[in-house]
Amino acid sequence: MKNVNLFTNRAIRYLFIFSILGLFSACTSDDDSSDPILEEFNEPIVLDCNFFKEARVLTNDPYAPVDYIVTCVMHVTAPIKIEPGVVIEFEEDAGLEVDDFHTANGSISAMGTSTEPIIMRGTANNRGWWRGLMIDSNSSLNELNHTQIFDAGGKSFNSNNDKGAIIVWADSRLKMTNSLVSNSDSYGINATYTSSILTIENNKFTNNKAPAVVNPGYLNAMNNTNQFSGNIDDFVYVDPYGEPIKTPTTWYKLDVPYSVISNAVKQVIVRDLLTIQPGVEIEFGAETSLLIHEDGGGIKAVGTSADPIIFSAVSKVAKAWKGIYVSSEHAVNEIGHAEIRYSGLNAPQANIWLWYNSFLNVHNVKFMSFNGCGINYRLLTGQSSNPNLTIGDNVTADNGCTTNIW
Repeated sequence: MKNVNLFTNRAIRYLFIFSILGLFSACTSDDDSSDPILEEFNEPIVLDCNFFKEARVLTNDPYAPVDYIVTCVMHVTAPIKIEPGVVIEFEEDAGLEVDDFHTANGSISAMGTSTEPIIMRGTANNRGWWRGLMIDSNSSLNELNHTQIFDAGGKSFNSNNDKGAIIVWADSRLKMTNSLVSNSDSYGINATYTSSILTIENNKFTNNKAPAVVNPGYLNAMNNTNQFSGNIDDFVYVDPYGEPIKTPTTWYKLDVPYSVISNAVKQVIVRDLLTIQPGVEIEFGAETSLLIHEDGGGIKAVGTSADPIIFSAVSKVAKAWKGIYVSSEHAVNEIGHAEIRYSGLNAPQANIWLWYNSFLNVHNVKFMSFNGCGINYRLLTGQSSNPNLTIGDNVTADNGCTTNIW
């Protein structure tokens, strides 16, 4: 095992050695104490920028507090394996891009242990000192386990200005478990592109600018085995510009709220069943909405009286976001024990809004600080009510308007 508790960098190590030498020189000639034994430490290996263009294994040198130094953005175009206990330091603006855009072989396997984690950090303990890891590879070998990443999230890897300690590109794959991301100057993990396979379990994202940003299709990966609190911006950001929800998805209760980013899309689109757990809190950006699409979409958002689901807004004023649009006849559509706040932009097509004959069971819902009426729905010619809409007990609106036919 690497003994680095007292020697986290070369400066401290040399200071220790010089102190010992000073003590030794001060000893008198008749001092019969035994001479101190100076432990030697190996210098880190500075990796050539083309080092990862062939398969490599990075090994742990127990006599090197730092095993390797990365000085540039290195393209990983072959399988690399990092053994337990390895410490890698990155110079300013350096990083690893695991790339199979030009090859099918690029992958990274960093498999530490609880007693010998793999450590990736900056040569300076500054937030955003180095870029981080960019995963642009669909290899099943891509895995981080008991890996600690510090000081990353600085400059972007590309012209899209994507930043994060870990960036997952489109059509890529990453399994990340039992790991830590800290001191990132942007996101701990950034996964906003489409069609990737993510497994994110038992990790901690803390002391970053923000813990995570994902597109709606990856909400299953943001599960409550992970810890996301203790960051400057304590939100898991959801970027609707990515893919819609098109597989059964659970929106988990985490230790931080979610925040839906307002961009060109402005809708979280649901094309399969979305289950929102009790206690989930979502803040919606300006003009955004949640759309339960007629093409297979469904919603089951049922909290409890003690742990309601909160649909709120980034800006705490009425009409800050649109609301929940239901154009689906999915038989499980239900919203209960929830609070809907600061919605109502584009009323009456706002707050909770139903298309013709859409199915929904609404109960125990509070509409608060909003514009218009709480539940708005269309009727076909000759209908006096929507046969698929059930409004149960305890549906209240603080402005007095709970329902509206338009």
